Formats: sequence, C-alpha cells, structure tokens
Amino acid sequence: MGKLSPLEILVVEDNESVRRAVARLLLRSGYSVQDVASGAEALSRLSKRYYDLVITDYKMSPMDGMQLLSEIKKRWPATEVLMITAFGSISKGVEAIKRGAFDYITKPFENQDLVSRVERLVEKRTEQEQRRELIREVRKHSEFDPIIGQSEPMLKLMATVARVAQTESTVLISGESGTGKELIAQAIHAHSPRKNGPFVAVNCGAIPETLQESEFFGHLKGAFTGAYTNHKGMFEVGDKGTVFLDEIGEMSPSAQVKLLRFLQNNEIRRIGDSMPKRVDVRLIAATNKDLRQEVAEGRFREDLFYRINVVPVTAPTLRERKEDIPLLVEHFLKRFGEINGNRVRKVSRRAMSMLVNYDWPGNVRELENVVQRALAFADGEEITPDLLPPEIREKEVVKNLTQEPAKLAEIERDVILETLKSMNGNRRKTAEKLGISKVTLWRKLKEIERGR
Repeated sequence: MGKLSPLEILVVEDNESVRRAVARLLLRSGYSVQDVASGAEALSRLSKRYYDLVITDYKMSPMDGMQLLSEIKKRWPATEVLMITAFGSISKGVEAIKRGAFDYITKPFENQDLVSRVERLVEKRTEQEQRRELIREVRKHSEFDPIIGQSEPMLKLMATVARVAQTESTVLISGESGTGKELIAQAIHAHSPRKNGPFVAVNCGAIPETLQESEFFGHLKGAFTGAYTNHKGMFEVGDKGTVFLDEIGEMSPSAQVKLLRFLQNNEIRRIGDSMPKRVDVRLIAATNKDLRQEVAEGRFREDLFYRINVVPVTAPTLRERKEDIPLLVEHFLKRFGEINGNRVRKVSRRAMSMLVNYDWPGNVRELENVVQRALAFADGEEITPDLLPPEIREKEVVKNLTQEPAKLAEIERDVILETLKSMNGNRRKTAEKLGISKVTLWRKLKEIERGR
C-alpha cells in the first residue's frame, strides 16, 4: 500500500488574524493548507478542487458555518468538516456532528488540541485505506463467491479475515443462520498458505449421529454392518488443506471426543483400524448456537470448546449492515439474471426502501431467496413492491395506523427524522436507507425545519 498524501485542508474564518494563525499552525504540521474569509469563497474553492478537510468557524455572515456544513455534505459528502464554535456553545458543536461534521472544537483552544483533532482524521483515513487494501487482497485471492459489503461491520470482518488467514490457528465463526459463515471460512482458506489445498465443508447437523464418526474420520471395510469398502473421512480428504465443520454444536458426543484427540495430536484413526494416521489440516468451525450455554447444559464438551475457540469471529447480521443491502441486491440480480437470462435490471426505489427497512430474521440467505423469487415472477425490467412478500411490504407502515390516522406528510417527517437519528445524523447513510438521493433528503429536511 502506498503512502497517503498529506491532507488538503481549507480554513474558513472571517477573522483574518485567527484564519492566518490556524493556517500557519497546520502548515508547520505538514499539511497542505489554503484559507478563505467566507462561506461563499469556500464553496467556490470546493467547486474547483478537492479538499479532505474544511475547518470552519460557526459564527460568520452572511453564510454561517452550519449552512456551509450543509452545503458541503450535500455537494461533496467525502469532504470532512471540523466546526469551530464559541466558548459555551457546545450544543452547536453537537448539532454540527449530527449534521455530518467530523468533529468540533471550542474557542479559545490550544494549538495542540486542534492538531490532535486533525491527526485523528489522518488516522481514520489511514485505517480506511488499510481496510480497503485488505479487502482488495481478500477478494483478489478468493476463488469462491465474494463477500459483499462496505459497511463498518463488514470492513472489520474482512480485515479480520485477511489477518487470521495467515495463521494456522483454529477459528470459530459464530452468527445467526444465513449470515454467510461458510463464505467467511472459504475466504480464510482462499487467502491462506493452504489455498492450493482442498477446502472440505461438512454440515454436522446434516449427518446422522450414528454416521458422524465414519464421515469425519473414515472406516475400514467390514468395520461395521454396511461398511462394504474402505472409506476416507473428511479430515483425511482435507489433508494439506482446510476442513470446515458447520454447525459444530450438532456433533455427537463420541465424535467430539475423537475431534478433541485429533486437535491434540493431529492424528486420526479410521473405525476398525488399529493404526493412527497423521494428517495436516487447518480447522474452521461454525455455529449458530451459544456454545458456552451448550457447555453449561452438558451438550458440548468444555475442553473441546476451548480448543476450537482460539480465534473467535462473529458474522454480522443483515440488520446490523443494512447499508449493504443495495449492494447485495445488485449482486443477486446479476447472478440470477445471468443464470436465467432474466430481463430485470433494477429494483424500484420504493421496493428498495422496503428491503432496507425490513429486519431480515433469515439474514442474507433470506434476502437472496426474496430476490430470486421476485425475479421468477417479474414481467418488466424492474422489481416492484408487489413482487415482495407481504411481511416486507407491511414494514412500510411505520406507525400504528389503527390509532387516529396521521397525515402523509407527518408520517414522512417521522420516518425521515427517525432514520436520521438511527444513522447518528449521517445524511448519506440516511438517504441510502430511505432510498432517496442526498439532494432530496436535504430538501425534505429543509421543509421539515420550516414547518416546525
């Protein structure tokens, strides 16, 4: 990864002495800095070149800092804003953050305090670029379906995948059904030194308890009734590669004992064989159960739990990463469209809003099924609300309308404000979740402010 260029900073302050002092301070700290005396001049500069950060005073005229912040976030959402407020005006700083500012500082401030806030942005920018690089590496080396997502939980997950993949540690992936635990295991394998070896996946819950030992560790011909030939178990098949045990909480007690022994000495023994065999396998396990609770209730061995829980990884639920839903929908549209030759190219804005607002108890697997079903019944070139299941369409009603009916404008206002609050004042994420453009959101918020 190349070294990031210094931050490009624009200082906006109508007091010339303060403006020059801030600019000199940041120049001495190694940043590229320009300064202007008004919000109008700032917008003019921003329209001609990109700035990473705008540092603006709140109290200016005719355009104050809050108005400038709104314009910047509407037109250049990637540019961060640091608001300078007067002593005792902390509420203005908090309001600025709600409207999308990166941070605020109150006058009078120490030089180092301002530099520290700018350095925090540099650290954030560096961390984001490191994560992007890790994600590019994970996806580049993956031969399996890609992990789709750009939300904060997914960025953290993929950074973890990239780091864990380079180790030989046993990994335990926890998460609800449908969160893509096998995809995570595949990504770890594909990015690891074992990527040229086999990836063997087995669902413990899909194998009858009486057959689990045979399936995992193999058997010799005649070892039991029905053993007509020698059979290699999953661990022997996975030699020099990775074995993924999905739903490990469903493993039988006897199979748990043999797995524990394998993890201790890397040896397997087929049923009916007196001689052990050494195999080289990296184990990844997954569960949608609380294994600690399973241990407490005697259904899972405590010693085995500690053996497999070396590196715990949690797969985020879809309701924790709703900003990824449009990306996932686009991915499924493309995949199923190519398979079925479907003419559908997009999802209507209202239908997408419904998909984003739904809680998805079945997570990504449920979303995938909904898109696939909608494609099967679509006649036109887009997925419309009538093609979605009733439980998803019903979520559009955000108020209990059995009470006194509310006006449409009031419902819209409440939806916008509640969504903005849930997104911590981030207008970009709010617009994406509502399925509208940032310009439309800005206009509607202005209308709400005027109506108060």
